[in-house]
Amino acid sequence: MHVPVLLPAALVAVLLLGGCSGDQDQAPSTSTTTTQGGGPSDAGDHGTEPRAGPLVGEWQRMTTCQERVTAFTAKGLQAYAAESVVGDAFIPGVESVEQLEDPNHPCRGATPQKHSHFFTEAGMFGSRDQEGQQVDEDPYEVTSPNTVRIGKSDFRFTITGNALRLYPVLPPCAAHGCWIAQWQVSVSYNGLPWRRIG
Repeated sequence: MHVPVLLPAALVAVLLLGGCSGDQDQAPSTSTTTTQGGGPSDAGDHGTEPRAGPLVGEWQRMTTCQERVTAFTAKGLQAYAAESVVGDAFIPGVESVEQLEDPNHPCRGATPQKHSHFFTEAGMFGSRDQEGQQVDEDPYEVTSPNTVRIGKSDFRFTITGNALRLYPVLPPCAAHGCWIAQWQVSVSYNGLPWRRIG
């Protein structure tokens, strides 16, 4: 007769502990979606629900130097185009702007590069360079049906069939060529299509 009395009490204790544990797990999850720019562990490490959505998967394109320069120019960042081209190794053997034949025409001798972006169900964004190495890692959040925040940067997006297009929403500092604006343009190519590969 003594065991049946203890068993419900033990179950109640387990349920109460489980309830408290669930509340603690919810706090980081909530702060992850409301704060910006957290580290990689902010998304998906606290028992949050996996995200399902149209962005989840991997998207790839063959990028060219001229596309990069055109994208930078369209956003008023042409003064930084040569540095961006060199930094992403579009021209084999060229490691500084000073090595370019003509910094005003930085694509001479450039080679196309395969590049991809991925969005995980756990809310992480990343990119892979031409060697398949991961070069970006940030949490992401779809903030409206056609807007995604990657780290602290907003992008409008469209998906048509297997093509993703990203359009950067540049911050005010873009007028001064801030790095984050350059990164946004490099990530998006101002709406050129990325094809789903996974």
